[in-house]
This record gives sequence, C-alpha cells and structure tokens, in this order.
Amino acid sequence: MSQDTTPTHIRSMGPFQVDVDIWLTSVVPSDADHVFRLINLNSSIVNGLYSSAVTFPFPQKSAIAFTDGCVARRTKSGQETTWAIRQSADGPLVGIFGINLFDHGDDAALICDGVPVVTPTGSSEKERHCGDLGYWISPECAGQGIMSRVVAYGLRLARQEFGYNRVHGECWKDNLASQRVMTRAGMRPSPALPCFVAKFNTTKEVAGFVIDL
Repeated sequence: MSQDTTPTHIRSMGPFQVDVDIWLTSVVPSDADHVFRLINLNSSIVNGLYSSAVTFPFPQKSAIAFTDGCVARRTKSGQETTWAIRQSADGPLVGIFGINLFDHGDDAALICDGVPVVTPTGSSEKERHCGDLGYWISPECAGQGIMSRVVAYGLRLARQEFGYNRVHGECWKDNLASQRVMTRAGMRPSPALPCFVAKFNTTKEVAGFVIDL
C-alpha cells in the first residue's frame, strides 16, 4: 500500500479497527489496482451498485479516477467519508464503505407509477441530518460476515464522527445478502421507490432501510 500524502488535519481518517481482522482506513492511490481487480472478478459488484459509471468490465482508468477522487474529496472537505476495508491495518483493499449526507442526486431516476420523481432540494431527510450508507465487498470475501461487522461499526461512526441522527441505506430488492447486512445492523425497512438504471436499461425495485441513532 502506497503512502498516503493527504494532509494530517483531515478528520475521521482512522485507521478504525472494526474487529481483530477488519480495518477501515483511507483509500490511497495504490488501491486502484485492487479496485480494478476486484470489480472485474465477476459482475456481482457492478450488479449491486446504482451508478452508471460502474460497469463490467471496469476500466483501469475508472479505478484510478475513483481512488484519486477519494483523495481529492477528503482534501477539499476536510473529512473522510469513504474508507477501504482491509483485513489488516496495512493490508490490501478488499472492499469499500462510505457514509455521506443523504441525497438522491445520483443518476438513477426515481420512478413512481412509471413517472420519474425529482427529489426536492432540502428534503426532510436532509433536514434531519441523515446519513446514507454505501458499500461493496470483494467476491473473494463474501459470506464471511465482514460487511455485517463493518456496517454495524459504521453506524457508530455515523453518530460519533458525523453527528447524524438517522442513517439510510438502499439496495436492489433482489440483493438479499445486502438486505441481511442492514437488518443485522438493526436497520428497519423503509419505503423506497423503484428507479431506472441506465446501465441495465431497466427499472429496478429498491429495498430501503433506516435507523434512528
């Protein structure tokens, strides 16, 4: 893992020890090679993510853009919001976990009765200071309970590091593993609208979850 040259005054960088064999640390440029390899192992990560920018196969230049973007965002904001999941403090990246302010400003249009829905700026969730979870794990590490432990720990970070009163999460309705992760963390089902996913050229059903902290 290459040395992180991010200024040391940035908050929430960690490292955070989730468990004896799970760490959350900042994403660094050398992680791009691991992001590129893991996302291209099979289509499972791409199939689970909203963003049309994450496709299969996943280009190496996109992996570099992702890691560089993580560095740029924390440098600009002064706070880390996206961490690499590692199995030792300086081990290779095996997944990603993020907490951001809840906002549906992505490229997945919400659909209600076949009509796109625009989420108004200053929605009630923003006013509640609501966080939003995002995560993925390497197919090589799936089924080991890593993400369940990361999300449970991440909810504590959401309160302690960011002061969020509520945390929201979503996944596709056919992603039962991700639903189990959020349920085990104590999150309860919440309403979620289907959305059109450009990279699949179809509308997908969404499972929503929420927890008050």
